[in-house]
Amino acid sequence: MLEDPTLQLEQTNIQHAIIGEPMTSLSEILLSLTKTRLSALASVHSITGRSKMKKEELAEALSDYVTNTEHLSSMLLQMDGAEWSLFETLLQESSVQDNTIPYGDYAFLLDRGLVFSFFSEGQLHLIMPEEIRDAIRKADLPALKQQHGQHQLAYQYIVAASHLYGAVKVDKLLEIYNDQNEQALSAEELLNEVNEAIGRGENLLLHSGYIVNSYLLHDLDEQKINDWIAKVEGKPYYVPEQEELLRYADETYFEMTPQLSALQQYVLRELCKDQETVEYLIDDLQLACAKGSSIQDLIYEFESRKINFKNPLQAQQTIQLLTEVYNHTRMWANNGHTLVELQAIADGVKPELVKLVNISAADTVPKVGRNEPCPCGSGLKYKKCHGK
Repeated sequence: MLEDPTLQLEQTNIQHAIIGEPMTSLSEILLSLTKTRLSALASVHSITGRSKMKKEELAEALSDYVTNTEHLSSMLLQMDGAEWSLFETLLQESSVQDNTIPYGDYAFLLDRGLVFSFFSEGQLHLIMPEEIRDAIRKADLPALKQQHGQHQLAYQYIVAASHLYGAVKVDKLLEIYNDQNEQALSAEELLNEVNEAIGRGENLLLHSGYIVNSYLLHDLDEQKINDWIAKVEGKPYYVPEQEELLRYADETYFEMTPQLSALQQYVLRELCKDQETVEYLIDDLQLACAKGSSIQDLIYEFESRKINFKNPLQAQQTIQLLTEVYNHTRMWANNGHTLVELQAIADGVKPELVKLVNISAADTVPKVGRNEPCPCGSGLKYKKCHGK
């Protein structure tokens, strides 16, 4: 029996909280922490000489660092949307009581000593210390908010492009961004944003002038990544309007084509009545097609869920529907174009539409479904673990 998700959220929050009455003074909070916790905070901020400092010295050095306006401004600009929203709330209210707030919404702030969590009398409190609130008020918040919005937009473009294309040229992403936005980025600014995204834990890699998606990184060595990049070099990019492009910043988003809908309806009607199972199937089939997986890999998605064909006719009809899905799926190897689109715009030799009978497994990307267990053994689904 699965554990109550609400209880799981609460337990995760308690694990990271200080047990005891909430405190609002930064100096008091820091001195209440163990030296190990203080050293971890100092490490995040790369405070020099931290290994030789006594506990009181560490607390003082941390207090000086996190209340420095320049350092604070830099940290604020790295926040994501949920973190910024919480920061604004705490700036006004100093404390938020919520036992089930998602840990990911405040982990960045907690790890940098901008916010502390306390668990007392069955309640979780998030506290922004007085000294930090005072230091933030000395900064130019309207300007910081505008800068943060620009950072967030660039971050969304980077993540969205990696999900749509698999691997995208830095120069091409810069061109797309500047074409779709009045305030242009320089190449240096975009590279800084990419490095910040990587620093925030986004599974990306800068490789040979490309931003490479985490699904391509999974168990691919450098030579295979180079081979993959060579396959997409010179192909035109599919570039949707900004609103559609930014939908891909959500890792779970994909274009629900008429062909995918037809396959989903057929499976529900003929092969499996469980709505959730079929939704996961369609999700992973779409990704498998985007990666250019083989017919064996596509059929495996059915087999792994024990969705079996009752007769040869069902198998034939499913293959026909999969063929349509495959030919109309936006593929990484085609820079986001479907095979149908690429055939229509090809100059010279046109790519062949596939029949899903002889797709070479050697040309595929690693076959880890978004909803399969992560190979690392964490027990989480791949999309919630190393597939983030």
